[in-house]
Amino acid sequence: MWRRRFLSALVGVVVLLTGVLVAAWLTAPAPVRPKQVVIGRLRADGGRFVSLPAISPVLQRAIVATEDERFFRHHGIDLIGLTRAFAYDASHLTLSQGGSTLTEQLAKVLYLGGNDDSPWRKLQDAAVAIRLESDLSKQQILELYLNSVYFGDGAYGVGAASERYFGIAPAHLDLARATLLAGVIQDPSGYDPLLHPSLARQRQVQVLTSMVRDGYATEDQSLAALHDPLLLGDGSDLAPIDAQIVAPDTSFAKLPLVAGFTLLAVGLASLLVARHIRRTLAFGLAAVVGVAAVSLLARSVKVA
Repeated sequence: MWRRRFLSALVGVVVLLTGVLVAAWLTAPAPVRPKQVVIGRLRADGGRFVSLPAISPVLQRAIVATEDERFFRHHGIDLIGLTRAFAYDASHLTLSQGGSTLTEQLAKVLYLGGNDDSPWRKLQDAAVAIRLESDLSKQQILELYLNSVYFGDGAYGVGAASERYFGIAPAHLDLARATLLAGVIQDPSGYDPLLHPSLARQRQVQVLTSMVRDGYATEDQSLAALHDPLLLGDGSDLAPIDAQIVAPDTSFAKLPLVAGFTLLAVGLASLLVARHIRRTLAFGLAAVVGVAAVSLLARSVKVA
């Protein structure tokens, strides 16, 4: 009897989730003419479209390493990133780890009015991202992203941002300038190097750490980018900073990760044997083990 009820409930949940996913897919906006949409937005904001070959490869790598490290390996949705974000947020009772890919960010900006705060909007965001990935190449998606992202101080797109902060074209961005600019995206007002130079430098350290982790830069190159003054577009100099670049070897710490999955297995096992012991005790044990497992999985996440 208990097993039958459990299976019925499980089937009901699966059917409900499938219905929700199908509804999100059907109601999500169609990603029509994305390049034209980006160009129209830039014209409205006084910006200009910059083709990918005219954008420094260093900046491209810095943004991929910082915003979506598995960009070239996923198809719009990063399941590993979602797992990390869920485990971390559930354990820390926060929503600080978004888990959105570059493609999802692009979909949000172009077709969802920049709003994906609700779970429903996030599902629609994912649906649009999958469609974009099926229609465009990774290079096209990255090009559109770089021309649509907001860099703060009224600068939409990499062309306006490069001119605003450094007075140069995007093609001429070196490692120091590219990593400073890439760091602005997470919090355009908080990491504006013209307004908050110290915070901008601290964020730059995080970007360089991500680049070293992914093999886009060496530790020596990263330290050199931090140890020299940097001329900004308003004529001021951004002071050097002393910092250490120590990149984690993996995205997860092995011991708590293994322990977390082990506890998850124990929790599932306790549910399966519930019919042999008191049901309340079984569910209580499963709940305690589940909380412990999520906590350990969250501790395994290495947030750069």
